[in-house]
Amino acid sequence: MEKKIDVIDTWIRLLPLILLVIIGAFIQTQNQYFLTVNNVASVLLQASSLALMALGMTIVLITGGIDLSIPPVMASSAILGVMFMARGGNPLLAFFIMIGVGAFCGAVNGFAVAYMHMIPFVVTLSMQMIAYGFSQWITNASGVTGVSEIFHDVALFKVGAFTVPVVVVVVMVIAVQLYLKNTYLGRWLFFVGNNEKMASVSGIPAQKTIFSAYVFSGLMAGLAAVVLSARMNSAASTFGEDTVVADIIAAAVVGGASTNGGVGTGYGALIGALFITLVSNVSNMLHISYNSMLIVKGGLIIIFVILDVYRQRRRRIR
Repeated sequence: MEKKIDVIDTWIRLLPLILLVIIGAFIQTQNQYFLTVNNVASVLLQASSLALMALGMTIVLITGGIDLSIPPVMASSAILGVMFMARGGNPLLAFFIMIGVGAFCGAVNGFAVAYMHMIPFVVTLSMQMIAYGFSQWITNASGVTGVSEIFHDVALFKVGAFTVPVVVVVVMVIAVQLYLKNTYLGRWLFFVGNNEKMASVSGIPAQKTIFSAYVFSGLMAGLAAVVLSARMNSAASTFGEDTVVADIIAAAVVGGASTNGGVGTGYGALIGALFITLVSNVSNMLHISYNSMLIVKGGLIIIFVILDVYRQRRRRIR
């Protein structure tokens, strides 16, 4: 019986990768150029900003929290950085502005959740509203142009067939995976997510651990702002639309992160981001309506949450 449970658990964990291969194979049958190096590089670039934000969401989910503010924080970071460059600001300083704004918003979320013991959903929903309202106000609900040519060229510089954002995502995924599996700080995230009170009793600095998770999420939002503003050569409040957070949550959950905390991987966030990106590509290819795709993505989240609950229950029984 124990062996059977292990097999089921393994299949559930491999399901996102299996689905990714299936959907990739389907697209290949519709477009013979899909698996060419240049097209794969293009898809990876398209998924890069989502993958970075999904990494941030995964770390927060591991602690048992959630961050609904990632997209509007990313939009606000991009807007402030692009506006700075449009006024002749140094591109390198613009990069740090984007990263800094994201980290600051993450720190506010983390302080409220970790040290003031506020509910993550309420805190990050409030930050979502503040950041989105700010981005709408400062841009008069329009786009902002003026991305420095140097900023654009450096951010999208090619390393072989792949651009810098793709390389950065791969490096971040490897770094996060090593951090989670091979450091005390990484393992603390799982302990806190499984049982915060027990972790505190065991001597783990639960508050600092939770705070660091939200700061990291903010940093990933800022880094995604760099990537997206360079790709689009602009910034806009639409970067932070409500539907984007659904894609981020879907990517993290499909990638194996648990909404109950204590479960998640770096590579899973990347697989989830690629899967959601390919699902969107297929919807465009098959002319599926935008509203229908929202239903599909919402259904995916529910399905993977159910699978996660099922897997956790089987583990408890074992």
